[in-house]
Amino acid sequence: MVRHVVTVALALALTVTVAVADPAVARPHAAAEDDGCAAHATSFAVDEGGDPLNVRMGCARDAGDLRELADSYGDLIMALDFKVPERREQVHELIEAQVTEGNKWPHLGDWLARRAQSQSVGIYPPQDVSLGFDGELHAVGDSLVMVIPQNDVGATANWWQKWIAAGVSLGVVIATTAMCLAAFNVGAPAAAPVCGAVGAWLGALVGELMNAAFDKRSLGDGAVWAEALAVAFWSAVGGAFGGQLLEWASSSGTSLVTAFQGNLRNLAAKLGSLGHPLTYMSQQLEVMWPKLVEKLVQLSRGVGGTDKPLKVMVVGDSMSQGYEGDWTWRYRLWEWFKNQHIDVDFVGPYVGTRSQATPSAPKPPPLPEDAQMPGAEEPDTWGGYATDASESFDSRHFAVWGRQADQDKKLIRAMVSEYQPDMLLVGLGFNDLGWFVSDAQGTLDSMKTLVDEARAAKPDIDFALANVPQRSLIGGREDLPVKTASYNDMLKAAIPGWDSLTSSVKLVDWAASYDCRPDSCPAAYDGLHPNAEGEFQIAQAYERTLSEQYGIGYFVPDIPATVPARHTSAISSLRAETTPGGIKVTWDKVYGARGYDVRHRRVGTDTWTLTPASAPRFDEIWTVDGEQWEYQVRVDDGDTETPWSPTVDAVAHPKTAPGPEIFVTLPTPGGIRVSWHTAKGPYTETIDRYEVIVWDKDTPGALVQSIGVRDESVVVDDLKPGHHYLVAVSTWNEAGGGVPTVGRSVTVGGATPAAPTDLTVRSVDATTVDLNWQGSQEAAGYRVWVRNLLDGGPFTSDEYVTDTTSRTIAFLFPGYWNFEFCVTAINGSLESDKSNCVGLPDRPGLRSGPSPSPGVGGTDTGTADASEPSLTARASTERKTETRDELLRSRPSSCTSLPASKHAVSPLARATADLC
Repeated sequence: MVRHVVTVALALALTVTVAVADPAVARPHAAAEDDGCAAHATSFAVDEGGDPLNVRMGCARDAGDLRELADSYGDLIMALDFKVPERREQVHELIEAQVTEGNKWPHLGDWLARRAQSQSVGIYPPQDVSLGFDGELHAVGDSLVMVIPQNDVGATANWWQKWIAAGVSLGVVIATTAMCLAAFNVGAPAAAPVCGAVGAWLGALVGELMNAAFDKRSLGDGAVWAEALAVAFWSAVGGAFGGQLLEWASSSGTSLVTAFQGNLRNLAAKLGSLGHPLTYMSQQLEVMWPKLVEKLVQLSRGVGGTDKPLKVMVVGDSMSQGYEGDWTWRYRLWEWFKNQHIDVDFVGPYVGTRSQATPSAPKPPPLPEDAQMPGAEEPDTWGGYATDASESFDSRHFAVWGRQADQDKKLIRAMVSEYQPDMLLVGLGFNDLGWFVSDAQGTLDSMKTLVDEARAAKPDIDFALANVPQRSLIGGREDLPVKTASYNDMLKAAIPGWDSLTSSVKLVDWAASYDCRPDSCPAAYDGLHPNAEGEFQIAQAYERTLSEQYGIGYFVPDIPATVPARHTSAISSLRAETTPGGIKVTWDKVYGARGYDVRHRRVGTDTWTLTPASAPRFDEIWTVDGEQWEYQVRVDDGDTETPWSPTVDAVAHPKTAPGPEIFVTLPTPGGIRVSWHTAKGPYTETIDRYEVIVWDKDTPGALVQSIGVRDESVVVDDLKPGHHYLVAVSTWNEAGGGVPTVGRSVTVGGATPAAPTDLTVRSVDATTVDLNWQGSQEAAGYRVWVRNLLDGGPFTSDEYVTDTTSRTIAFLFPGYWNFEFCVTAINGSLESDKSNCVGLPDRPGLRSGPSPSPGVGGTDTGTADASEPSLTARASTERKTETRDELLRSRPSSCTSLPASKHAVSPLARATADLC
């Protein structure tokens, strides 16, 4: 009779969904057409037949004696009527138990959803955390009555479908439990545990099959249902009462299912086209029950049983470890194991995600002797998970942000030896390729070494090795998609040769399952790391390999149509205060915030500068005394953002030391030599070190690199030959880092550049001209030389250097016709001869004096007279401000900015970079 109850319940559920369309279905006392409760009403007449479960539903006004349970005639009522006369007393106890439990919850919809989630058989696991309605449960004789307030009754077909599935599932739990109890003697020790499991899991199966049908998803087949139910039954009662469970399934269960197959087909015929699912289910009963009994027999003999948990170790990088507030794909895989009723034990040295950065003041750059290589510090693995993640999540792992296959191949033997996993789930390789640790072949070699080292510790260990996902394209890294694809092809070809009879190696196609490509990456929140949907996709990739290649699990579910949202709150308690280093801006930490956006500007200006922050603190450095700054902050989760906070402001009174005078910047074959004089001025007595800053101006998204030194000269190596680098030096004293002095830019590996050619001049107004010229690739910048023809003095220039081949010169008093112009090219301290020199014709009657001289080469370095206008003062000031903002924006903030080439990854940079 158990199968009869399940199939009849399904038939009734589908019947009520079409009642409004079928004129043959009685609907007395019909409510008004605008009553939502009447949308799928059935007759409230009590069924006099012998079915163990009957369903009545509709408006309270039509519910006869049940209307007294409602507050409004428009309330929706569902009555679940039970007829198991041999166990009527137990039916009443079961009804009362459900009423008591359900009414404890503030919202009935929440309780029904949580029931479905906690007792899923894995065929179509529910994802809803609530069904979106309030209500009450009542025990009325042999019936369980559910009352939904009129205002909570949904208008959509999906709402009704989910509600019907939840109600019918609940009815099946009670009916099948009672029917199962009838097969046991009253008080038999095995009755409660066996029948409790049978009722719970059959009810769950019915609910999941109904929802799968409503959502137009695959229902699977009888063999899949049998596997799911058998494992669920055995997991619940296998030990002490496994024999009684098997006896019940082999005798009572088989005969009852066979007896009622015909009844199910008759119900399907009455429903017409909507009865097709029932016809399919009736056909599958012939397959399901024998296979269920067969699987129970296997489990009773220890074949495929779960007495010994499967020990699994996840080996990976940031995409596997996750960030504070994530569920992680490891969590979604753990849920799958539970839904498949597979006893799993995740093992490894770590339990957490990466935590949000701790707010701190800016730190001085490390001295070369203080720099630590990757792995020298204990990894950050103490971050938490999503606030609604299960507390029972088995979260142990061996995954760390920035981790490479090249690193883990040296560590895996010790990990396997200590934790003895049965299987490694490996997701490595991105950092090897992205950070120029190795090419595709080198990364493949590292992966093979990792396999060999793990086998050395445990010869029978199995592997699920993932390939490397693509990521959104980074400017200057067009090589990365090519290298990734090459590695993936090589890994796929190599894995069959690594497989053995005692230690299997199977491929996980992460790249194909993960919706991320160079041109689009909806699965990631930052172009690489998985968002909530991406976590499901990665878990599904491993599930497919485990199910299809290892026979673990019996069903791989689809990605949920709607994934849970990752919630973060808005910024609160924003504060700005003056500090010796500049201005400190702080706010209350937002749990799970992947990052923050800070926008800041000088009061009185219109343009905001946007700077990312990884911790709830931002420091305005390199400020000028008396400047007033204002700030707003928001949470930036990558794919979502909160509103901007209210504005706060503060005035800077820094006590940092000025930058030194840089007198030499010179190219070397692979770097830059920089020398400077001892810094002079206020607050220099507490200088501890200098910070030498270099920035690749030719690489989009390049990060600033810096090194700390106590000398007054240094060579910065491992830069990219032919690229143009900005060079600056700042001081660090007890207050912090001071405003950098910007030196002449350098073309690494270059020599003295050729003189510019084809210099032309055009007047803008009486005191302003535009200059244009032809430059050279070897030049790192250009200087403009100016001569005042009125006094016949020499050409003069200051230290303003432009990196373009044009420039506007203003404030040419008493008029541009009194001046002559030339240009030189520089590469650090190396400088070319002058270009051709040009001027504009005389303005009649306003000027006399010598004619402009022809362009003559040379390195005349005259100094402008104090009485002459400062032709570049305003431009120089603006340029210093632009340079400051460029350097601040280009400081490392996240691993989304990979290096443009291996030359950009010096040992120091690799040690201090925030890897992925």
